[in-house]
Amino acid sequence: MNRTRLSLAASAAALALTVTGCGGSGAAESHSNANPALEQAVKYAQCMRENGVTDFPDPDKNGKFVIAAGGPNRNSPQFKKAQQACKSQEPPGIKDDPASIAKAQKEWLEFARCMRKNGIANFPDPQDGRLLVPRDKINTNSPQFKNALNACRDVNGGGGSENDG
Repeated sequence: MNRTRLSLAASAAALALTVTGCGGSGAAESHSNANPALEQAVKYAQCMRENGVTDFPDPDKNGKFVIAAGGPNRNSPQFKKAQQACKSQEPPGIKDDPASIAKAQKEWLEFARCMRKNGIANFPDPQDGRLLVPRDKINTNSPQFKNALNACRDVNGGGGSENDG
C-alpha cells in the first residue's frame, strides 16, 4: 500500500495512524548512508516546522509524507505560507501525478467505506485522492471513531499505520 502522499488527510483527524511521525525529530538524524530523498524530506519537514507548521510530520523511511488526522491544516494561511517559504527544499514526489491521485482516490475510498461500515455513518468519501474529515461534524476523539479507525487499520489508503501521533 502506498501511504506516501503529503496530500492525504490533512484534516483526517485521528488518522494519525498513517502519520509517519508526530513532529519529533527522530527522522532528523542523519546517517552516512542515508537516502538522499529522505535527507531532503527531513530538511523540508524542519523548514515547515520552522515556518510555523509545528505539527508537520516526519517523513517515512522512504522520504515520503502522510499528513493525517489532527495534523496540520493544508488550507490554513500558515501552512500555505510555510509551503511557499520551503519551496526550494521541497522533495521530489510532493506533487502527485494523475496516476498517483487516482490510486490514492481508490485506496481512500476503500478506507472511507470501512469507516462507515464500522459506525462512522457520516465519514466522507475522498476527493481528488485526498481525504478530509470535517472535525466539526465528526468527533475524531470519540471511542466510536477510534474503534472504527482500529478496525480499518489494514484497509488501503488510511489503514495501517506506524504511529498514533
